[in-house]
Amino acid sequence: MSPCPNCSAEVADEYCPRCGQRRIHDEELSAQHFVKEVVDEVTSFRTKFKTLQTLRGLLIPGFLTSEYLAGRRQPHLSPFKAYVVCAAIFFLSAPVAGFTLASMLDADQSGALRRLVTARVAERQLDPSVFNARFDARVQSVYTVTLGAAAVVFALMLQAVFRKQHWPYGAHLVFALHYISFIYLVTIAAGLSRRIGLSIDVAALGGYVVILPYLFLALKRVYRESNRALALKGAVLILLTIVLNNLASSIAIRVTLGLV
Repeated sequence: MSPCPNCSAEVADEYCPRCGQRRIHDEELSAQHFVKEVVDEVTSFRTKFKTLQTLRGLLIPGFLTSEYLAGRRQPHLSPFKAYVVCAAIFFLSAPVAGFTLASMLDADQSGALRRLVTARVAERQLDPSVFNARFDARVQSVYTVTLGAAAVVFALMLQAVFRKQHWPYGAHLVFALHYISFIYLVTIAAGLSRRIGLSIDVAALGGYVVILPYLFLALKRVYRESNRALALKGAVLILLTIVLNNLASSIAIRVTLGLV
């Protein structure tokens, strides 16, 4: 008999008789287990969604990660499902939030994107309106894939800067998935703010003004190090966030141009 970390009921079997959560095992934060869980989540997507609770918890820095690592997992979506839901929200709201080729061209001050698009339109011999429609239908999907890859890289950096805590990679990946999920929501809000007249630079700056304290508070809740140590590590991680986000956007645009 051992207490359930989710509801504190005494558990003798694999599943808690009160809340239904499965018993937590030490190896569940290994990379191998995490890959298996991702496969299970994809192949059995019939799981009941606790979307509202998860989105609400996502707004509290580090809350979902600390709850997951503590074993209190029943009330919320798994980290992978939370990522998928936020990616889906981004995908559905992207056209309304201005994530279209037309908007990208309007914000292209250097003219580099316009030259790439002009060359690709001529190569494909498509009407510009048809080209734009095909681009918009693909770019959000490609962006979500590249940002998912960014989460993997971000988790590797977390493991490097917090190596003294000797946590398995899966624990850092949980944090990264929740963090990238929040970035999706901020990206949507930044895009919508452009519809009220804000420039793309001001909207992007506003997004990072929100992300910076969120990241610090999330690190504080999950990793529990001193403010000084977290400030230094947070500065490295916010720079990595900017690099990964810009890289994901650039790769998504170039890959999408190749697919149209």
